[in-house]
Amino acid sequence: MKTIASPSTNLGKILTVPQAAARLQVSERTVYEWLRDGKLPGRKIGKVWRMSADAIDDFLREPQQAAV
Repeated sequence: MKTIASPSTNLGKILTVPQAAARLQVSERTVYEWLRDGKLPGRKIGKVWRMSADAIDDFLREPQQAAV
């Protein structure tokens, strides 16, 4: 009998935009803007964005750049 690996096996937990917004305590619109601007790591799969929970945690640990 074959065992199929869980999608969270290698990448950690995968989040949707609403889940990421809740985790970051920002609006979904803000998450979309950060994704489009490349500030937040994620991948667009078809028409939807997905992010690794680990990448979100890393994003939170990074020092923020001062706006110029």
